[in-house]
Amino acid sequence: MKKKSYRLLKWLLFLLLFVLAIFFILRYLRQDPFAPDAHSVVTRDGVTYLGQGWGMEERQQLSFTSFGSRIIDYSWFVALEMAENEQFFRDNAHMADLGFIPDVANKFNPDGLPVGVVRDSDDNGNQWVGLTCAACHTGQLTINGKPIRIDGGQSLINYTQFETELLAALKATIQQPEKWQRFISRLQKQKNIDAQAEKKKIQTRIEELHTRYAINATQVPYGHGRLDAFGQIFNAVAAEALNIPQNARSPDAPTSFPVLWDASHLDVVQWNASAPNMEPGPLAQNATTALAVYGTVDVPGHDKTYPSSIQITNLCFIQRKYYKLTSPQWPEDLAGHLDKKMVAKGEQIYQQQCVRCHSLVNSNDPTRKLSAVLIPASAVGTDQRMVNNFTEGSVKTGVLQGKKSFVFAGKEIQSEATRLDVVMHVTAGALAHHPWDSLVALVNEFALNNKSPADSSIRYYKARPINGIWASAPYLHNGSVPTVYDLFLPSAERPKQFFVGNREIDRVKIGNQTLEMPNASLFDTGLPGNSNVGHEYGTQLIEADRMALLEYIKSL
Repeated sequence: MKKKSYRLLKWLLFLLLFVLAIFFILRYLRQDPFAPDAHSVVTRDGVTYLGQGWGMEERQQLSFTSFGSRIIDYSWFVALEMAENEQFFRDNAHMADLGFIPDVANKFNPDGLPVGVVRDSDDNGNQWVGLTCAACHTGQLTINGKPIRIDGGQSLINYTQFETELLAALKATIQQPEKWQRFISRLQKQKNIDAQAEKKKIQTRIEELHTRYAINATQVPYGHGRLDAFGQIFNAVAAEALNIPQNARSPDAPTSFPVLWDASHLDVVQWNASAPNMEPGPLAQNATTALAVYGTVDVPGHDKTYPSSIQITNLCFIQRKYYKLTSPQWPEDLAGHLDKKMVAKGEQIYQQQCVRCHSLVNSNDPTRKLSAVLIPASAVGTDQRMVNNFTEGSVKTGVLQGKKSFVFAGKEIQSEATRLDVVMHVTAGALAHHPWDSLVALVNEFALNNKSPADSSIRYYKARPINGIWASAPYLHNGSVPTVYDLFLPSAERPKQFFVGNREIDRVKIGNQTLEMPNASLFDTGLPGNSNVGHEYGTQLIEADRMALLEYIKSL
């Protein structure tokens, strides 16, 4: 009898593995077809799109697909005024001042919110406003004032200023009687609510946001286009989700929002090469991002798996679409034609100076498998605060103590653990709470990327292909160098201070204009974590060769 049961179990296990293998093979062979306009340069509503592998409908849907971010009640956000005047907080002009990209209303964005500002629904039918991938990973540049959308590009949102002004607006709303009356009247036109009960809800949310912002307080201003994502992820889980405030550490190593074309094809992602890009890695790291960007997860009171706001199916959809994304090509009709002789000369210099770290790729190959070059941080010489913060320090594990590190398997969690181990345990528990959704996501996301050669004992920075780099200023992982031209200067000659937030490109030096303008943020390389030293490659070129190299880089 035992032998029959054992054989049956083996047969069922074999069948399950066989079916999963078929799923993975079919998923790998099935290509997501390109839309007819996916590779066409088009202009819509005054904005030019460069044909990076997404059709217009895909682009709109990706811009407004929630991954589970919940900042405040959606109706509050739509009705909210600025703290100091009667202008709507969500007004396009104000959101543009914060670095968001205004967009027009469409079926995925009925209220005409900026790119990446989205609606999310919880199990009780409550509607929330939150951010999604596109908020941080969509760029928009201007050439002679004409807007150019960069899909998967570097956002210029001022994350901290957005949070600060949103909290101020909420506080002013409940403190100023006239502002409160206008606000509650707008809400009551939409639904039947009790004004005093609603005010209590807002006060509770204000207190929660105060706690969150205190946990993430830092003396290093992020400014436009930067965020210490790892620091905020660690705090969201180790301090907030575990309800252990003393676990918090200042997220004081902000980095630029990385571009996402080719990212799905690389063997490793993140600036410090910390995330192998084979499943379940991509799903797990995207899920941790959702938790950091105002996602929720309930840990205390739950045994092995944890309820969360993570939209697993949507994360899968987003990941698959980014797999189709290609780098933006230099728009010669708008930005100027490339000098072919200089490009040819620059190509020779690139082969001598750059290609051993920044490989050349065909971004239009849908099945490309790319490998980043991993360089020890001590060797490249750039600011090490980011890599050091990632690996240093341990936290109290609280209610996690005694549980398995991988939820159902692995070593028991001790009273203290690294922040990364705590985050990965909680994220795995959140995904395991919806096992079918997670399994389907893993199958649908699956891609045969190369295996990462990273050694966990070494602190790396990642050198990736630089196609499309013209559209991703400023440079280095911490955004400390404003143009590619400046990057080819010895670090002592690079700008010590410059302004970030201007979308107009510098077509000569490759980057964005850096002069002071309204709402721009000052970048000071003298602050901790902001150093612009290191990456002393190509810094001895004569001026003519430097300009030829820049011309070639534009063509990539």
